Amino acid sequence: MIRHLFLGIAVVLCASACSSSPDSRFYMLAPMQEAAVSAPVAADQTRVSLCVGPVLVPGYLDRLPVCVRESAHEVTFAEFHRWAESLEDGIGRVLLGNLAQLLDTARIDLFPWKSPAPADYQVRIMLIRFDGAPGEQAVLKALWSISAAGQERPVFETISAIVEPVDSGTYEALVEAQNRALERLSREIAAAIQAQQP
Repeated sequence: MIRHLFLGIAVVLCASACSSSPDSRFYMLAPMQEAAVSAPVAADQTRVSLCVGPVLVPGYLDRLPVCVRESAHEVTFAEFHRWAESLEDGIGRVLLGNLAQLLDTARIDLFPWKSPAPADYQVRIMLIRFDGAPGEQAVLKALWSISAAGQERPVFETISAIVEPVDSGTYEALVEAQNRALERLSREIAAAIQAQQP
């Protein structure tokens, strides 16, 4: 009798704990809206072809829970606030969409390049940081380079460090700030590619 009583209590407690768990929320990065492209590129730049990637993500970001920066040496992961896809896939997809708009080209693809002819340029991205905290700021730091067809060494290489304020204490606001940081990175990359054009 006592054994059945304890078993019943355990079942009730388990059901109560399960029912009180918050629902998970899933977030996606999104390419910039077409209206956000303020200045069209010159007509002779529409023929540029571009390969985006590989996009390398550090191990601590290679997981679905959103990463929150607590201090210089501590991060936490929001178990119930998750990316809907890997950051590698999401960042590559957004950069492709942004650069297609900024460079006004449809000749663009993610690494590996699938066309028989080499791409005019390839953008490689190594993410160093992509985190932040709700109500504070989002930080994007990346080493990236541009390679041109027929040249062994990159024609451009730099490290971008971008900080965006987070408007509120929600995770959605944090993701929106990270999205803005990616847009700024996209504009830096597009400007560097345009500077290589004759």
